[in-house]
Amino acid sequence: MNQIIEKKRTYITIFSIILFFLIIHHLIINPLISLPSPIYGGDYYHQLGTTNHVKYGGSPLKSPNIKGSLPIYFVLYSTITGNLSKFLELDAITTEFFFSYIIILFSAIIFFFLTKKIFKDNELALIACLIFISAAKMPILKYTDFAYILMMPLFLLSIYDFIIKKNIKNIIKLGIIYGLLGLTHSIAFISASLLFTGAFIYYTLFQNINIKEKKINFNKIKKEFFAYSLVLLIGIPIALLWWYKPLFIYHGHTSLYYNDWNNQNWADIRLQISFLFSTLKNSFFNISSIRSTLISIFGLFGITGLLLIKKDHEKTSEQSHIYFLTVSAFIITFHYLITRNLFDFDFIPNYIATLLLTPILVLLTIFGLKFSYSIIKKSKIPKKLYFLLIILILLLGQSQAYQQRINDVWYNAGKNELPAQLVNLEKYLVKESNVNDVILTTKEIGFAVNALTGRKLLTCRRAQNDPFLDMDSRELAQAIILYGNNTEYKKELIKQYNISYLYWDYYWIESEYYTNKNGRVTGWFDPLIMFYSEEKEKILQENNISYFVENTWVDPAMKGENYKIFKLIFISPVNYYNSTHPWNPNLNPYLDKVWDYTSEDQEIAKLYKFNIN
Repeated sequence: MNQIIEKKRTYITIFSIILFFLIIHHLIINPLISLPSPIYGGDYYHQLGTTNHVKYGGSPLKSPNIKGSLPIYFVLYSTITGNLSKFLELDAITTEFFFSYIIILFSAIIFFFLTKKIFKDNELALIACLIFISAAKMPILKYTDFAYILMMPLFLLSIYDFIIKKNIKNIIKLGIIYGLLGLTHSIAFISASLLFTGAFIYYTLFQNINIKEKKINFNKIKKEFFAYSLVLLIGIPIALLWWYKPLFIYHGHTSLYYNDWNNQNWADIRLQISFLFSTLKNSFFNISSIRSTLISIFGLFGITGLLLIKKDHEKTSEQSHIYFLTVSAFIITFHYLITRNLFDFDFIPNYIATLLLTPILVLLTIFGLKFSYSIIKKSKIPKKLYFLLIILILLLGQSQAYQQRINDVWYNAGKNELPAQLVNLEKYLVKESNVNDVILTTKEIGFAVNALTGRKLLTCRRAQNDPFLDMDSRELAQAIILYGNNTEYKKELIKQYNISYLYWDYYWIESEYYTNKNGRVTGWFDPLIMFYSEEKEKILQENNISYFVENTWVDPAMKGENYKIFKLIFISPVNYYNSTHPWNPNLNPYLDKVWDYTSEDQEIAKLYKFNIN
């Protein structure tokens, strides 16, 4: 009878938490008619391009924007959303909104049962869900958020089950989830791999090697090593669907300076120290919101409890597991202090802090909450009343988080219609072209076109490209095709890159260079650039293309003291022929206009098809 009552209480609790978050999610998502992100360069729109790429027949294992290359965004999210969009016959934005509901639903269930299995308490599991999911930036529209809110908790649940009991069911389950994590996010996969290694060291080696008595339980170590090996035997082949080429074809060697410009400069000791203290501050001394205040207070209680309570290394002990997770998470997050300074590499610590440390801090917070009650229970405050008070405070915090979200600038941008010329271009291209057709346009305009159609580009914003791809050669080719004086060379390049279309709209010049009302250039957004070399200078000079050289940042979104500066060649705005036909007129004989869009009798967008014989 007690078991039946307990099951009913569990179901009622989990139903309540799911319903609560689905209502909050609906209130956030209902006003949106486009994505809460900039259409030119916004991460959500690149993710939309991956969904459309799969929807219209592209392989999930190939780049959604550069033909034949690897996708920079990992593939599990887009595989699901692209095929879901195709199956339900919905547009990609609607599909991603719908899938966000599913992510929140399963995230709540998974985190609830993860916490309940560790702490054996419904109220604590409910509180854990409120803390964890309230950190999510709803709606969930990107592979990183998908990894954080769903896949990492699923891995933490699976590895806990595996640690408790290494039967074939738990081995297979953990192996599959570990493999899928390898298709979800690179840093999530690396973090999980390190945590998996840590579990073997802590639960197998430490518990079966007695240094004082000089005893080693070889049989137990051998048996458990076999179980860990089976997990890898299942998971690694799944992960290799993406990781094979980077590891065995490219041998981890990315394109020119990619790792230097695309990540913060972790070799800088100032950044290392700043990140260390800011992470500790945000984890344990953060009062910027109700949620962060509770995590800080009870996180400190959790650390205190781990230090004061007598160590218990039994696998079924909540203290043992929280101790293992907490120590592992901080070692993995701050690994760069050793690896960067001694071996000159790191695994992007700020991503590890989000994907691994954050959910584990929630579990530490729950441990601290339980420990805090063990201190005050002598005051005869009922446990349920104490936990109910925390839940009410968290609900107030959720209201605060909701208000912050709906006041966000880019969230409110999602209430606006998409640009009309792009919507109409999408209709034409979806009907008249193939998903692998290549379009020539500026990098930022191409970013938006790819987002809505999944069609391919010659160049695009560098941060959203295959890290092993030579983008310099592509940007140089685009400069020659658009602005060079050698028509035969232009035709060769058009054929080489299989370019089918040229797209222009009124935003062409502004997407590369900022100008004032007098037409003078006042700055740049995302023009064609290349890392400096004398050879590239010579090629540009031979093709009569104007350029200038600057020492600056590579990507428009990655600027500041934490990013490296490089000597770059810029394709100059002097090359623009005019505002409606910026390219060299010698390209016109090879262009046939197949579509245009006008507004108030003014032509604001045109699509040409190349007719190269």
